[in-house]
Amino acid sequence: MNLYELLHTTFKWPKEKTIRVFETFAGIGAQAKGFENLQINHEVTGISEIDKDAILAYAAIHCDLNRIMQIYSFPEKEEMIDYLQKLDVGYDFKNQRHTITEKTGIDKVKRYYLANVLSKNYGNISKIHMSDLPEIDFLTYSFPCQDLSRAGAMRGMDKESHTRSGLLWEIERILEEGYAMNRLPMILMMENVPEVIGTRNLKNFRKWYAKLEALGYQSYYKILDASDFGVPQHRERCFMISIYGAYHYDFPMPVPLTISLQDVMENKADKSDFISHKDMLKMISVHDETMKLPDCYVPQNIEHKRFNFMKCINRKNIHGKRVSQTNRIFDSRGISATLTCGYTGYYLVDSSQYPDEDIGDMARIGDQLVRRLTVKEAYRLMGFTDEDVEKVISAGVSRHQMYRQAGNSIVVNVLMAIFNQLF
Repeated sequence: MNLYELLHTTFKWPKEKTIRVFETFAGIGAQAKGFENLQINHEVTGISEIDKDAILAYAAIHCDLNRIMQIYSFPEKEEMIDYLQKLDVGYDFKNQRHTITEKTGIDKVKRYYLANVLSKNYGNISKIHMSDLPEIDFLTYSFPCQDLSRAGAMRGMDKESHTRSGLLWEIERILEEGYAMNRLPMILMMENVPEVIGTRNLKNFRKWYAKLEALGYQSYYKILDASDFGVPQHRERCFMISIYGAYHYDFPMPVPLTISLQDVMENKADKSDFISHKDMLKMISVHDETMKLPDCYVPQNIEHKRFNFMKCINRKNIHGKRVSQTNRIFDSRGISATLTCGYTGYYLVDSSQYPDEDIGDMARIGDQLVRRLTVKEAYRLMGFTDEDVEKVISAGVSRHQMYRQAGNSIVVNVLMAIFNQLF
């Protein structure tokens, strides 16, 4: 404990007071899910999001979209499209065009419209001003990571860079407006990839930290791994809590992991989730289909005192070259690799999970088969329930989009641990 901690009170939100939450870059609402699970006295006063399918999922999970769709009185199609376009919902920035137009089917337009109404979506963060917003106690900003992450473009988050990660500075603009209006939120929470404090981005992160300090916030940041909070996924993310005033905050302590990936996997998976022997050979860069896999690819029966280990069985191919992250295969007796918006990983599973009796040409390593994670498993690894999955499917969100949503979200269990410390 340092002198600052001794002299300042550890922050704790008054239990009897409702906390008004605003989620920017909301995704499917991991923060809202954390509050709901903990039954914290809260109200989500609004969100900011432009991904049309993420908004559908958000409203399905948190706002009873599917039921209300049956009884809602909708305005004319033209009015709904105009409303969505003003928010930039579904806007394609690459090609500079709206994707929700008069050509969009009426049922989809209705779903998108109602999802935005129910979630209280304010749309494009670049068009939002503090004067537009409701009262906020807790502002979350999990801004896009694509230009920070090693898996992305790594174009950085410089101001005026017009990168997706550069949208951080829109939060600065909104907070400056709030400062001028004497309307700053009491608490801010950032979540992003560890590279946000890496060498390439540290200069900008320090600028951001200093700006928060100048506005009156005391900030605390730390990299937390989901596997330290009850979830069998190796997912390191940088969290920063900023509290208005001279308060102290401690991040939650890790807890032992007591389950493996196998414990959250479904007993049966669809045939399409499994890969063939031919496709597996491509993944490990072995082109002679008659060649047997060398012993090093067959996982050994190793006893592990802890569950949170990762065993990649094809980190290098038969020629000694590194296998790309998207083609790696892991032992499901450990934990999963980090879910991303385009990748959930391949895992060894028992042959009983295959839906047909005839395994045929399915990829086999030892006595196990190889498959990707199912949508349900991806959502489970992010702290969402099977009921949430069914709601999102019923809202008309595709399987491809649901994988993206899981990879872009925040692990709810980690948020719950953080919220327990605050609230």
